[in-house]
Amino acid sequence: MLTLLFRRKTQSTSFIPEIDGLRFFAIITVIGYHFNTAYSRAVGFEDYAMEAMGGDRITFSPAWWIIRLDLGVKVFFSISGMVLALPFIKSLVSGGKSIDLKDYYYRRLTRLEPPFILSLVAFAFVHVLFLGESGNEILPHFVAGFFYLHHLVFGSPNLINPVTWSLETEAQFYVLVPAFFFLFTRSANGWFRISIVSLLFVASLMFKKITYTSDIKWLQATIFYYLTNFMTGVVFAWLYIARQDFFKKKNIVWDLVGILSILMLFYFYKPQFKIHTNTIFNVATFGLMASVFKGRYFNWFFTRPFIYIVGGMCYSIYLLHYAFLHLLTKYTSGITTGHGYLSDLGLQLLIGLPLVLLISALFYLLIEKPCMDKYWPQKLMAWMTGHRKKIKA
Repeated sequence: MLTLLFRRKTQSTSFIPEIDGLRFFAIITVIGYHFNTAYSRAVGFEDYAMEAMGGDRITFSPAWWIIRLDLGVKVFFSISGMVLALPFIKSLVSGGKSIDLKDYYYRRLTRLEPPFILSLVAFAFVHVLFLGESGNEILPHFVAGFFYLHHLVFGSPNLINPVTWSLETEAQFYVLVPAFFFLFTRSANGWFRISIVSLLFVASLMFKKITYTSDIKWLQATIFYYLTNFMTGVVFAWLYIARQDFFKKKNIVWDLVGILSILMLFYFYKPQFKIHTNTIFNVATFGLMASVFKGRYFNWFFTRPFIYIVGGMCYSIYLLHYAFLHLLTKYTSGITTGHGYLSDLGLQLLIGLPLVLLISALFYLLIEKPCMDKYWPQKLMAWMTGHRKKIKA
């Protein structure tokens, strides 16, 4: 019963738990990264937290792992690439009717906009009413953020909710996906399609390197900067649809691939602007995705109800967790183990993680999940109309 309550609604009749399992990996790593950021700031230890955990330059030290946990954002991009590509590829492979673009964009707006706008409005009020910031200063950031243009305009994350920079990048991908598949389907020749994907991948590698080394900050949250990550997901979706029988069979060898892929994700994550590390990182992302579908134990773990339920709530968690953690650690930072920064951080995680999941679960059930219903605007209008009629009567 609880599983059905929290399981996300999908447009199609099929639910793929492995996708939400991958989302779990992505969101839990990001939470870990931001937990360290919030706690280190709360205790005034931000500049020394890494050194206290062995130094982030010491390979495989605690600090080395923690400083790389934000790699989950790039894994998110690959998951989005896969999810958005799946219906287009299904239509292409089956020879069915083409995707209705009006419906495609309508679903993006009705599914994603309400939770995003509500959280942006709420956090804007928090900045003005509780943090004492000027409404005139907040307004430009709110407007730019509302239209997913903050990083393009200001060259930095939105101070109202910094994590939304990645949503701006994803929004650009949502817009461009139909154009990509229009180009992708211009020829049925397999080599043509491989060439298109390869060209875009290489172009993004070069774009990221040039943009980063030239310090052009306003371009560092664009789709072109992270296109390699999205294209990794698109390629995986292509193979997943074209080779479905292959993905049905589980094998322990793919569990080993999964372990190796996770190690590679961390090892080759930084510096991401280098062409070889960026390439290997995306190969590792592909390996992780394949292992979740193909590995005997990886598949078992990532398809457990708790795992895919948390993964399914990732949008709500992502919107809320950063601000909540910075608020929470202001009150809990005085609780310590007396055994150093790392053990104190672990204690904070034990206190804060259940609260983050609880707050996010409420937001998910009340706001996000209802928006997964394609017809919620019509149902809401019908309810409001009926309610007004009752009041008049």
